[in-house]
Amino acid sequence: MPGWPARILILTAWAISTAWLVNRDVLPEYLVGDPPDWKRVVAAASTTDKPSRWLISVVDAPDRQRVVGQATSQSRTNTDGSTVLESRVRLDAQGLLKGTVLAVAESTEFAFTSSTRISPQGLLDLAHAEVRVRELGDEPVLNVQAIPAPGGKLDVRFTSRLSPLLNFRQTLVQDPRSLVRGGLEPIDRLPGLRVGQSWSLQVLQPLTARPETIRSEVTGMERLFWNGNPTETFIVVNKSSTFSARTWVRRDGLVIRQELPTPLVRLLLEREPEEPVR
Repeated sequence: MPGWPARILILTAWAISTAWLVNRDVLPEYLVGDPPDWKRVVAAASTTDKPSRWLISVVDAPDRQRVVGQATSQSRTNTDGSTVLESRVRLDAQGLLKGTVLAVAESTEFAFTSSTRISPQGLLDLAHAEVRVRELGDEPVLNVQAIPAPGGKLDVRFTSRLSPLLNFRQTLVQDPRSLVRGGLEPIDRLPGLRVGQSWSLQVLQPLTARPETIRSEVTGMERLFWNGNPTETFIVVNKSSTFSARTWVRRDGLVIRQELPTPLVRLLLEREPEEPVR
């Protein structure tokens, strides 16, 4: 069994392998209007000042799940008119890796935080993410930072105190209006869906230094029992050459449940109810 440094390195590598998504043509091409950009994301986020809360579970079987973490996401507006989108994910490594080749006897916690600052003009100013391990103190074991560069490019830098292998830099061609987010962040809303729609999503894989395209399609409807009531949802199926995952979206665009593509286990995020069930 690998020692703690090796296990931490492997789990951190897994985390950043799905760490940054560069969204292009996110909405179906036959929808009226332009694809969503940061202005639309900020407008949707400003409709509520309450944080979204999620439970993260490992799916061992169709009828058996284990809660292994929590996630929150929220937005805030600064005095200069810029908007900051923040998310926090906490995972119990012991529960997460149970039954895998990286199973651990000790309990430890991994924390993933991300922050994205959008200018008043709706352009990306800065995207930043950190990975922390409780047993290794308060300092991050990994930092990821993305900054717009001249010439319509995005400068992405990875720095780590765990290993020099996790210190590298990439430059991408990227419109500052396009969306950049972390792979572990919950998706809060997908408005305007209808059955039969399809679109594409470009994923940056830092460990392989290459982009990968995800194809998404609204395949049908499914009724979930959520917030104490039966809830009609769209099913969005996301496929790439290496994984397949689903997202369940309420008719008004609110994301209720989503799968995370991970190489070790099947993770499921479910939004906590908006209000206590009577």
